[in-house]
Amino acid sequence: GKTFSTILQALFYLILAALLDPESYGNISYIIALAGTFAIVSRFGSNHSVTVYLAKNNIPLANSINLLTLITTSIASVILFTVDIFAGLLCFGLSMYFMSIHNLLGLKKYKKFMIMEIIRGFLIISIPIGFYFLFELNGILLGMSLSYLICSIDFFKNISLKQNMIYEIKKNFKTLMHNFGVDFSTRAPRFIDKLIIFPILGFTNLGIYQLNIQILFGLEILPLALHSFLLSEESSGKKHNKINYLIISSSVVIAFMAILISPFFINEFFQKYSSGIPSLQILMIAIIPLTISSILNAKLQSKESTVVGYSAIVRIGSMLVLIPILGSMFDLIGLSVAVLLSIILYTISLYIIYKKSSKIV
Repeated sequence: GKTFSTILQALFYLILAALLDPESYGNISYIIALAGTFAIVSRFGSNHSVTVYLAKNNIPLANSINLLTLITTSIASVILFTVDIFAGLLCFGLSMYFMSIHNLLGLKKYKKFMIMEIIRGFLIISIPIGFYFLFELNGILLGMSLSYLICSIDFFKNISLKQNMIYEIKKNFKTLMHNFGVDFSTRAPRFIDKLIIFPILGFTNLGIYQLNIQILFGLEILPLALHSFLLSEESSGKKHNKINYLIISSSVVIAFMAILISPFFINEFFQKYSSGIPSLQILMIAIIPLTISSILNAKLQSKESTVVGYSAIVRIGSMLVLIPILGSMFDLIGLSVAVLLSIILYTISLYIIYKKSSKIV
């Protein structure tokens, strides 16, 4: 389900790139990044937390997390309405959808998870693209919001008001905070980089960079699916070392093949973005450390680690420092090197945290 929906979402962004010139593509990417950043901050890592605690059968805490997320995301969306109403709608839709599917993961409803991911994948292509021809760029944002909200119906059905939310959240706040760190470190780099790049290089270079990064996200299927699976399984005490080794090996092959194929792919289908080919090839290497970090994150979160969230400081901090420096010096090449280095540093920090926690245990 995760693989299928990720492929369809990557296809959606590729279709947008084919329809739009780099400047317009950069413009829409910037607004999506704004909505995504607000969504990540407002849900405070609740998607990971609810998976862990539902898998551990801690229903009162899981219900409290769901209710709190509904409240905080609603507030964040209203604030974002004052900047861009469509960005506010997208912020709300994104968070509600993530909470919905992570509830399914915690309950081990894998079949329903798969179905919802596939439906979301189809909707994210059909509705926004159709709305684009009716309402232009705003239609894309409106269509994305509706796609996510349609697939969030289960979450709204299962909201419960029958628990002491403040007590449950306060008692587990430290663990929740570090789950936020994991969510922020894995999701925020998909958005926050655009907010930094636009003031430095403008919408056109941002559009080319966005196409490159979306191709990386499309190839990030394995680590994302692996993390979703391992988080629930390891929280229940199950280990899957053979799967881990297989996925790491696969990521090496995928990275190598992507480097070889990318020049033909871009020149054949996206000639307006051909100046970004060398930077795309550099970016493809990142799939390897991303896969390793997904395994380490799941292992640490399943143990309710209270230090795993510090890795977010490494990834986001290094990105905030490296993108302005290397981007202003080497343009698109500098951006890719900055992203790759930040991911490598992030993976190393997770490994150090994991080894230390293993010694303590």
